[in-house]
Amino acid sequence: MKIIRRTNIIIKTKRNVTAPPKPAAEIILCPQCAELMTRTQMCANFFEVSSRVIYRLIDAGEIHFVETDRNEIYVCPVSARQIAET
Repeated sequence: MKIIRRTNIIIKTKRNVTAPPKPAAEIILCPQCAELMTRTQMCANFFEVSSRVIYRLIDAGEIHFVETDRNEIYVCPVSARQIAET
């Protein structure tokens, strides 16, 4: 008669997952005007135009802008105001 032995192995693991910290709000100044820059959507809402209009003005070189390392675009409201007034 054969004796069959079975061994059960239970492995328990614990995994801690944390979200990366939110980046602090960036303060970006316009290189030409030295004014505080805003995000494109905020600028579009302020001047009551679509963000597409803001992007077209950026492509045309009519608005001062800065692109961050995280691919966010900030717009100078002073240069946007000059365009909106014309």
